[in-house]
Amino acid sequence: MNTQIPQKITIEEISQRKKELLAEIQLQKQAMTATVREIFAPLAPENNKANAIMRSFNTGMAVFDGVMMGIKIMQKIRKYLRNLK
Repeated sequence: MNTQIPQKITIEEISQRKKELLAEIQLQKQAMTATVREIFAPLAPENNKANAIMRSFNTGMAVFDGVMMGIKIMQKIRKYLRNLK
């Protein structure tokens, strides 16, 4: 038989491991905070007028595309619900 004797863990080892894990969690929290700030940072103003116009156009097209997709989804849901009757 292969019976292994469990290794005894001391309070000091548990305390040390806890400190290590808390330090690791703190590093992960800082990394996540930096990522969130980068994602949600406000856009820098454009120095070039053409880029400003293109950004406005892209934003407008994204809004238009979202509205059109929403309308199509609503129409399909209504059609589906009518067919259930």
